[in-house]
Amino acid sequence: MSQPKFFYGYIVVGYSFTVLFLASSFFLHTRGVFFPEWMESFNVGRTEISLAITLTLFTGSCTAPFMGYLIDRFPVRWITILGSLWLATGYLTYRWLDTYTSFLIALLIFQGVGWTTVGPLVQTKLMVNWFTRNRGIALGGAIMGISVAGIFMPTVAAYFLSSIGWQGTYTLYACAIAAIILPLTFFVVKQQPEDINQHPDGDPTGTEHHIPTNELETPGIEVYKEFLKTKAFWSVVVTFTLMNGVYSAMVTHLPNYLTTEFEFTLYEASYLLGLSGIAAIAGKVVFGWMMDQWDARLTVLCGIFSYLTGALIFVFEGSYALIMLAAVLIGLAFGGMIPVRSVLISRIFGTRRFSRANGLFSLFIAPATFWVLITGYLADLTGTYGTAFKVWSFAFLLAAIVTLMIQLPNRQDAQP
Repeated sequence: MSQPKFFYGYIVVGYSFTVLFLASSFFLHTRGVFFPEWMESFNVGRTEISLAITLTLFTGSCTAPFMGYLIDRFPVRWITILGSLWLATGYLTYRWLDTYTSFLIALLIFQGVGWTTVGPLVQTKLMVNWFTRNRGIALGGAIMGISVAGIFMPTVAAYFLSSIGWQGTYTLYACAIAAIILPLTFFVVKQQPEDINQHPDGDPTGTEHHIPTNELETPGIEVYKEFLKTKAFWSVVVTFTLMNGVYSAMVTHLPNYLTTEFEFTLYEASYLLGLSGIAAIAGKVVFGWMMDQWDARLTVLCGIFSYLTGALIFVFEGSYALIMLAAVLIGLAFGGMIPVRSVLISRIFGTRRFSRANGLFSLFIAPATFWVLITGYLADLTGTYGTAFKVWSFAFLLAAIVTLMIQLPNRQDAQP
């Protein structure tokens, strides 16, 4: 058979790009802009807001294994539709929040859980189903939506904040879910190429035997026990725990850092976040290609070097231009490590078990979410963010040492 004239997988990539653009706009890229406003609204310090954000991210990580099982077992379409409705409901309730405790609870219940139903955990599953040879590029292209949002949404959020307040902005976000994400998910999502008589990468039949995702070859808890006995799993966990979460801490604290320690405006801070988003786009494409073509360990080391250089620039401070360079380097590494992580997990455990392995992985790197809290606490304790930046740098050095000591699977080592 010849290749189909048009491969529907490209539509699926576009869908995932759009959903990740919107979903990351709601919290990932705008929470730093809202950070000072939340402090003022609830009359708390950096530590308390950092705690709320950290626990929200931690909740998402803890629910990821369960969600990973559901994603491998049930259609992505219905998981995302139900999750989107839950997330939109939460955003509407923000209009009535008037205490720090109610704010914390709402974030945990709605944002913490809802993100796992629309974010990378779900979208990477679609990419793994639809692509094999070009999996790294497909993952990079889909997840690029997160970085594109990072270019525009901090500045857009700053405008909305000044115009309608943070609660009004979240009402607008709820409307975006109802008007865009829900109908797109219902009409566009196809679980796997076989559903429409196509094959991964658009290849002709017979080149790749793709096993339906609802065929779980290992029942119940046994598959998770198997994951935990795999040395490669723990190698990836250790490496990514040391470096994952720093970008989250940066987008959370950078606006507050620049407006309090350098007296820049909120708009100037949002521009830096936008540049970091541009760098993350490049990172997804470049590192996705590197994972398809290069040695996996070398690819990860390149990302760690970018992270470390950015952190060291923050340590020694400097001009607005140097801070801009640091934000770009950290954005580049953050964007690149997302497809790298997904490709590594798919190579270790294969397509059929990808979401369960990815969900369990998210649980074990959950401590990385505490970078947000650690950064805020150290800033309150010392009166400056400088100590936190030094801790970032030390963690990246450890990540480089661990990566040099372990084996990471290359393309030829991938499980089916």
